[in-house]
Amino acid sequence: MSLTRVGVGKVRETWVDPRDEAALLVVATDRVSAFDVVLPELVPDKGRLLTAIAAAAFERVASDVATHLLEVATDVPDVWLGRTLRVRRLAMLPVECVVRGRLVGSAWESYQRDGTAFGRELPRDLDFGAPFPEPLFTPTTKAHVGHDLPLGPDELGELVGERRARELADRSLEVFSLLASWFDAKGLTLVDAKFEFGLDGRALVLADEIATPDAARIVAGDLGQNPQWLDKQLLRDWLVAEGFRGEGPPPPLPSDLVGELRGRYVTVYETLTGRSFDEWPGSADPYGGERA
Repeated sequence: MSLTRVGVGKVRETWVDPRDEAALLVVATDRVSAFDVVLPELVPDKGRLLTAIAAAAFERVASDVATHLLEVATDVPDVWLGRTLRVRRLAMLPVECVVRGRLVGSAWESYQRDGTAFGRELPRDLDFGAPFPEPLFTPTTKAHVGHDLPLGPDELGELVGERRARELADRSLEVFSLLASWFDAKGLTLVDAKFEFGLDGRALVLADEIATPDAARIVAGDLGQNPQWLDKQLLRDWLVAEGFRGEGPPPPLPSDLVGELRGRYVTVYETLTGRSFDEWPGSADPYGGERA
């Protein structure tokens, strides 16, 4: 099979589909990143888990929202089995569409200072983790180098056009609502999530990954004061405790932390789908691919 790679990201590699140049093969590796840094260690099965969760989530919303997913690819090299999505090739928009459903993190810190979050005034006497009266759409740039930057409504309109900006907001909030209801029915809380969109002609299409622990913050049950994070927050908290926030060499990850991170991703997949991850195709051998 002759393959041409067209992109290498922190976690994923993108290849032209040899059977259809209008499609791409997106391969999820076992790499893990935090604070915009790809760490040296691999998390076994992480790429397969991201693929399994994203595929289930795309299928969940497909009746309401156009998505790029064509299928979970099986006609691929053995090392890619279970970690490859065949997707439509799109003209991607340079925006990360973040939707926030709960008062946590920097929003909680801002609220404690002046009663606002992301420039919005909020009701008084909200607790940590309380749902916002309505989910907040807080888009950012999609930086290839460095950190993403917040985009206000005017800036987003200048970047993609006012009509498209409104469509991005509406579609992002719609997808978040669909996913949050699904998570809630399974005993999970979708705290916030990142979406990306591309254009097929002039039609807006949901792309990249959705609902994975890499692209969302997820909690088992309700938040409370000591939430059980089922995403990369576990890793970020450990790194911060070790004094790492993206500058300098990262500390080596303990094997028990790597195992716990894998276990939490498994919990998300099995809780959402009701299926055992042991049944998902592919090898459990770690796969690092090519680093960006």
